[in-house]
Order: sequence, then C-alpha cells, then structure tokens
Amino acid sequence: MTSESDEARLLHADEEAGAPGTQSPQLASPWWRRVGTAAVGITAACAVVAAVRAPALSAGPAAAAPWRKTGFAGVAPTGNATSKVSSSTVNATATGNATHRADAHACNKAHADDEPGLFCWGVMFPSDHALIKSQFTGKAGMFACNDYAVISQEDKVIGKDECGNEFRTWQEDLPPVEKGVYGVNAETSSWLNVPIFLKCWGRVLESGKVWGQDFTVKLDPDAVFFPDRLRTTLKPHVGKPVFTTDCRYWAGDQVGKLFGSIEVLSKQAMGSYKTNVEACKNLPWQRWGEDMWMQKCMEASKVPAVGIFDGVSDGTCPLGGNLACSEQKVVFHPKKDAGQWWECWKQSVGQ
Repeated sequence: MTSESDEARLLHADEEAGAPGTQSPQLASPWWRRVGTAAVGITAACAVVAAVRAPALSAGPAAAAPWRKTGFAGVAPTGNATSKVSSSTVNATATGNATHRADAHACNKAHADDEPGLFCWGVMFPSDHALIKSQFTGKAGMFACNDYAVISQEDKVIGKDECGNEFRTWQEDLPPVEKGVYGVNAETSSWLNVPIFLKCWGRVLESGKVWGQDFTVKLDPDAVFFPDRLRTTLKPHVGKPVFTTDCRYWAGDQVGKLFGSIEVLSKQAMGSYKTNVEACKNLPWQRWGEDMWMQKCMEASKVPAVGIFDGVSDGTCPLGGNLACSEQKVVFHPKKDAGQWWECWKQSVGQ
C-alpha cells in the first residue's frame, strides 16, 4: 500500500507515454472471395468469433475435475489448458478487393496480442487514485499489459481506454487491517493485509480473466513496471506451473522471497491455487503480509519458484538496493507519486 500523497501534485501525470495502437489482422479466406455479397462474409466472420470464444468458456483449469475443498492437491497440469484469448478485431473479406469490418465498433488495444500474455491487476486505495489514473492516462505500467483490472473499495471511473471504452474499478468491500511490528505481533514490519488479498484474489479468479492469458501479475501501484521486459523473462516458463520470487536476504539464497511489489503466477499456478484455495485460506497467516502468505500457499501447493531477483530493484528488500532508474529492470519500487514514477519511467526508457 502506498502512503498518503498530495493528489494535486500527482495529477500532473505525464501523458506522453501512451502506447500507439496496433492494427488488427485481416482474416482473408479464398472461398469468401468467391461469394458475391458482403453479408455472407460478415456472417462467416461472426462464426469465426463464436468458434474462437466457445472453447475458452469450457476449457482451462476451471473446467477440470471438481476442485478439492481441503488439502493440497499439488500442481495443475503443465500443458496450456486454454488458448490465449485474443482481443483482435475480426475482419471479413467481401466482394472484389474491398474489405469490411465485421464489427464497426470493434477495437484492438495496443498490447492485446503481445506474447506471452499478461493479465495485470492491483489494489487501489484512496491515496493511490491519482497515481493509478496517471499510469492509465499514459498507458504504462500495468496498463501496458494484454489485459488489466484495478480493485478498490469504491466504484471509480479511471478514464477511457484507447478504444473509447470507460474503464472502471472492480468494487470490493475491503476489511481494515493494521501494520505489523516485527517480533511483536508479526513476522513483518509491513501491513498484515492477508484478509484484503484473500478477497481480491477471489475476485480475480471469479472474473475468469486469469485463464485468458499466460501469466497473472499482481502489482503495487507504486511499482514502476515494464511488461515487455517481464515477457522476455517469462517466455521459457509458458505452460509451466511457476510463481516468481523477487528478493534475496543473502547472496547464496537460490529460492528467495516473494515481495509484493510484483507477484507473478502462471496460468497453471493459478489452477493450483484454485484447487488449493481452501487449504491456503487455512494457513496460519495472521502474522503475515499477503506476499508471505502467497509464497507459503504456492510452496504448499508444490508450485516451483522462479527467481527474478536480477530484474527487480526494490528498496524494501535487503539485497534489492535502490538502483538507478537508468537500469533495464522489470520493476523499480517504491515510487510513490506520479512525479517520481514518471521520472523513473523516463530514465529507464532513455527519455
């Protein structure tokens, strides 16, 4: 969670970082060109859309054998249970060389088809609103993922996306939590926020968006995040049950710790989480932060960790350091207001 900030200062967000849109691919089939009316082509395109979407509703971890309510069931199957759902516009080729859009209102977001696919999300508290809005306006951070969501206590409009659609937060009744005192009431000096994230991970699962991309990425709002760099790191792990750790307490630590600035679970790891969610809820998490709880959950579910230590500069991590933003890192954390956030972002991309 980020600290309270001066929202008037935050609202000067740099809007020059908007990612350019990409054109949707054309679907051209030779037999369509032999048909004399555009209507037939459009009907065929609708059939293509239906054929693509139908399997996504029934496949994947959610369609496997009934999920166990207690005990740890181990990792989910390692294969890709669902194909990545593309948001590309489907175009139909009609008579002659003319092409007509199957849906005049369809739009392909800039990063909808980037590989591997990332569904990114975060929790927004009142002090985070201007920072989140700034990132959304610039289409950077989590908003440069294939798909994204923000959870908040109130239903908030963040803005309009590049397709002109209104982007709103997912409203959740988030319980109040207290900050831990290490060695007194907690195993962390951070927030004892497991109750909040139990609800939020539940909402993420309920949305079904986790099955449409290769990886789910939970982010802190004050993490300067570069999805393209993460994609490069994750490519060798597509289709495998993995989660990431991003902090080491000592140089020889090969497993590391999961720190909450960035938490990555593959689609298969999300399947394992869904299988074992009740058992994870019953872990003794009362003295933990949510990141420690998720790591314990993944370890108990037999999901292996992949360390991304070299890609994360986190000032809250003993060996994370506070590296210069000119470094090519996946994450720089924490940058708690829009001025700090965008200055770091610009330095890292060489602006």
